Amino acid sequence: MNAFTSYVSEQLKAYVYLLIDPRDGEVFYVGKGNGSRVFDHALDALGDEEAASDKLDRIREIHAAGQEVEHQLLRFGLTDRTAFEVEAAAIQLLGMDELTNKVQGHHVWLRGRMTTDVAISILAAPQVPEIKERVILFRIPRLWSPEMSAEELYEATQGWWTLGPRRNGADYAFAVNRGVIREVYRIDSWRQRQRGDRDWEHDIGKSRKRWGFSGEVADELTHYRNTSVRHLFKQGESSPFKYVNC
Repeated sequence: MNAFTSYVSEQLKAYVYLLIDPRDGEVFYVGKGNGSRVFDHALDALGDEEAASDKLDRIREIHAAGQEVEHQLLRFGLTDRTAFEVEAAAIQLLGMDELTNKVQGHHVWLRGRMTTDVAISILAAPQVPEIKERVILFRIPRLWSPEMSAEELYEATQGWWTLGPRRNGADYAFAVNRGVIREVYRIDSWRQRQRGDRDWEHDIGKSRKRWGFSGEVADELTHYRNTSVRHLFKQGESSPFKYVNC
């Protein structure tokens, strides 16, 4: 079978499906579909041998072994919106490393898998306790999510900023996104942005250079994570950083 009848499609509505490798029983793809979408991947793999992807290569390997892809429906009778949510949850549960999906699905950045502490911080972050250390709060330009790796968060925080000598008075850097502290770093040293650094060409011809710090996660200050510093920024304040106690 490579298509549903119109009657079956109408009854299924939107659905979430799984592609399974019959050789080992592993789910290798999760998708959201309408109509006969669930069957299209195998047809694409066989119909266009020039098309390349991990998913299509896996399907070709299955057919080369004399077997057929197993198709399963995880949920059906859904609205499109609900189907996208189920698809995203299934992808996160199974893990991108185990699947041939290229993307994680809808809304994982805002409503995806996370700890209960992070969920509270997104919906109602408690106000940060009094900051007694010498700190710079950096409002990172990238949208933070629980899916952001430690390396990505550090890169977004450590540079590059238009700072003056006052930076030398800070001992710590806090990564802030949407008013909430997401990580705390100990500042070991500062340096100007140089050729080869991210967006270094933007400094050409400018008198004010941008700075970045080298450091590491400050485990002694983890009590600041997932707390709100919104009250420390005046309404309408647009500066991407703020000095505290320095």
